[in-house]
Formats: sequence, structure tokens, C-alpha cells
Amino acid sequence: MVAAKLGISISGLARGGITDALTTEQIEALKKDSPDWLQQERATQAEVRKEAVRIKEKNAARAGQSHGPRS
Repeated sequence: MVAAKLGISISGLARGGITDALTTEQIEALKKDSPDWLQQERATQAEVRKEAVRIKEKNAARAGQSHGPRS
């Protein structure tokens, strides 16, 4: 839940050194302070999401082509 509230992955939390549960106040403080590691993890997560969309669209296009008429 903490990772989702911060907009990063669970692995990103671990890389940032967060291994214990955080209070709402601690989460809000991290969001406000926006340390370098958190900014980097958010950027990484954004790239992962973009890549997932790209792959999904590529697979959808490939599936659409495979249903066409065959000669």
C-alpha cells in the first residue's frame, strides 16, 4: 500500500531503504520532501508503465493482423 501511495514499486521502496511499514504522516512527509531516490523510482515506474502500454498495443496490433484473410 505504501508503494502505491508513493507511486513506486515495492522493489523501489526496498531500493530506497524503506523496509518497515510507514504511517500516513511519514508517507506524506516523503511525498512533500521528495528525496532523490523517490524521484528516481517514480521516473522508473513511469517508464515501466509506458513500456507495458507499448507492448500491449504491439500485441494487439499483431493479433489484429493475424486474423486477416490468408492467401
